[in-house]
Amino acid sequence: MSEKANYPAISRQVSELVLSGATDHAEEALNETIEQYGDLAVAEVLEAMRPEIASMHLSAFDGGKLSLATLLISPKAWAESLAFFAAAWNVEQIEDEPEMLAESLFAHIHGVLFASDELDRRAALIHEALSTDWGTTAFAALLSTAIDEIIELANDIQARGAQVAGQTSSDHDIIPLALAIARTDPDAWDRVLFELFPDWQPGENELHVQPDEEDEPYGYGYGYEYATPRSTQELLIRLRKQVPGKVSTRLRPSMGEDIFA
Repeated sequence: MSEKANYPAISRQVSELVLSGATDHAEEALNETIEQYGDLAVAEVLEAMRPEIASMHLSAFDGGKLSLATLLISPKAWAESLAFFAAAWNVEQIEDEPEMLAESLFAHIHGVLFASDELDRRAALIHEALSTDWGTTAFAALLSTAIDEIIELANDIQARGAQVAGQTSSDHDIIPLALAIARTDPDAWDRVLFELFPDWQPGENELHVQPDEEDEPYGYGYGYEYATPRSTQELLIRLRKQVPGKVSTRLRPSMGEDIFA
């Protein structure tokens, strides 16, 4: 009990360091905590931090730089912090540099999910993040950067199942991430696809790559034969609008059944 009594003070210390921009010192404080109290203590310290501050700290270590927070933050705390990742963006940035922002989002999400090889932790991270509106939008924004590959993969999963699917004509970095979603949480995979393809009607219009206009024989347009994806820019704007004014715990309702059924 005496050890746990110190956790709120450590959390405040780390938070103040993050807010002051001293993220390296914040990591040092987490390292001292783990040496003194162990892994679980760091997890509890991170749990006690406000999610917007946890998001600031984690985003400072994107791009492969090792962080104790990346390795030890709980799935629930990470899902809550993900809501604030887009807080620093403005509409002009999203309109001018959607690819760059999507890359930073990918570095963050990929870095957290693949920080370790522990599959149970990865599954829990995916489940918690994709149980929220913002998490679903964030993952859809990543998939939107490789539409052709995702369509190919989604159709392969529909035909053969997630556990045996995965052979695509591309080695795009998004494929392992997409497969991790589909293989660990099929409901989450369904929700991401619907966020990416909002007009898709399973069983009525299949996922197909839209042909070039000159390849459309009579110029009639695509109608309902093709599922039209949201653009990366549109999804990033949606994500920016979902940044909460305060911590939110609202969850996305379960769809109840496989969309491919």
